[in-house]
Amino acid sequence: MPIVFAVVLMLANVAASGLPRYQPAGEEAYTLDLELDGYVNGAMEPARMMTVSGCILERDAAYTYSLMVEAAAIDGIRLRHESCYRSYSQQARAYDRRCPITDVPIYRTDETTGDRVQDGTRKMRVCSGPLTAPPGESNHGWGRAVDFRDSRNVLTCYDNEFHWLKLNAARFGWVHPPWAHCGMPNAEPWHWEYAGVIDASLIQFTPPNPTVLATAE
Repeated sequence: MPIVFAVVLMLANVAASGLPRYQPAGEEAYTLDLELDGYVNGAMEPARMMTVSGCILERDAAYTYSLMVEAAAIDGIRLRHESCYRSYSQQARAYDRRCPITDVPIYRTDETTGDRVQDGTRKMRVCSGPLTAPPGESNHGWGRAVDFRDSRNVLTCYDNEFHWLKLNAARFGWVHPPWAHCGMPNAEPWHWEYAGVIDASLIQFTPPNPTVLATAE
């Protein structure tokens, strides 16, 4: 039986039985398998992709994502996606919106007066708001990242959906990468990635813990 299929069956059984839970081995999206198979970030082949409630993801990520969404619903939590797979062109447009090419003034020091004076401009990208990866460098381009939202906007560190993900996402192979943690300079509570691995020896079993939903303060 292929290892990927074995992992999927194991996850399905875990979701149904509440037995020891799958734990991801990494802290961010696992993409080496896709790279070794010749897939290209932002140009994933349709045959490798699946759609779950309008969220397009790479098929392994999609299956575990569907289990996670179902488990959340059982706990009274509705997980909504804001952004899933992004093609190269979609990522390029997102990058251009966040980091447009802008005329930036160049200054020099006047040798006579010592004053700082403008000496023309140069074009460069100026970014604002949360960081956006250049096209070809985002894990959204592999179909192994999802940006979540709440009923109003993108997910915050104070939403019940976020607290549920913090407590439960890991058992479905989904992680909140360290750079996106609340309190970090580039915190993105809405950004989660699929870190499931193909190597079955990296799957760790831990005793099940009851799901406890922390109420947002």
